[in-house]
Amino acid sequence: MTALFAVAMGGALGAVLRFGTNQAVTHWLGLPLFWATLLVNVLGCYLMGLAYQYFIQQEIFSDAVRLFVTVGLLGALTTWSTFSMETVQMIQNDQLGKAALYTLVTATGCFLAFWLGVKS
Repeated sequence: MTALFAVAMGGALGAVLRFGTNQAVTHWLGLPLFWATLLVNVLGCYLMGLAYQYFIQQEIFSDAVRLFVTVGLLGALTTWSTFSMETVQMIQNDQLGKAALYTLVTATGCFLAFWLGVKS
């Protein structure tokens, strides 16, 4: 039950952070939604890499804390499902080049950010 609560609380916080990022990017900066999705995916992957490496090195944290951060907070912050939907929408709107570039930049940026997080 503790694990479920940890994931739920972390997930709620991560979802609120993702929503806030979407609002900031689309309303305050006036950019399309996919830029917000790209930002949270890359940032979330970087933070996941940091957390992954840190939790391996520091065995003082409980499973609940690890689940709160990784599965809950960062799992809800990153939005691969939204990324997939937006890519399909671009394809459906005959924006194949945009969809291909978005996919390449997102995948490369997220894996690179995770690796940098592990190495930091």
